Amino acid sequence: MSALLALLVASMPVRPVSDAPKLVAELGRGKPVVLHFFASWCGACREEFPRLRPVLLSLHGPVEVVLVTIDRPQDVGKAEEMLKQARLTSLPALLLDAPDPDPVAKAVGEPKWDGTLPATFVYDASGKLVRSFIGRADPAAVKAAAQRTLRGRLISPRRNRSAALPCVDVSR
Repeated sequence: MSALLALLVASMPVRPVSDAPKLVAELGRGKPVVLHFFASWCGACREEFPRLRPVLLSLHGPVEVVLVTIDRPQDVGKAEEMLKQARLTSLPALLLDAPDPDPVAKAVGEPKWDGTLPATFVYDASGKLVRSFIGRADPAAVKAAAQRTLRGRLISPRRNRSAALPCVDVSR
């Protein structure tokens, strides 16, 4: 199996909470970023995915859309199953091991965020936070905020797929 294929079918990466401050710069690489935070134990997150799914999928490509679960490493299987049920396994995802949400809340750049889930944050290509959605987000508002970050940029809807994080294949 090639190294690339191995990455594509790899389990969801687990990152330490200390990586939270560098996620936007690392994942965006000069592109706008949408970070959607959820957790496998979060009922509101589970309820939100069906409404948010079409928007997240349509944005991915010109915008780097990354799903970030705030779970413990032993719960990675639960998070992967949640994404499988929501039919979101084609999007890059990672588990941020954050037993204390404070470092994550500080890292996203939104002083009003206290770790409430779900939460969605839209960043421009320079990594500046342009819009926050704390709690359940209005899909149209998320789409509009992300599209505003693309004004004046030449984009092709399905080019420049993420290479930073593997998609999670939980169909096995």
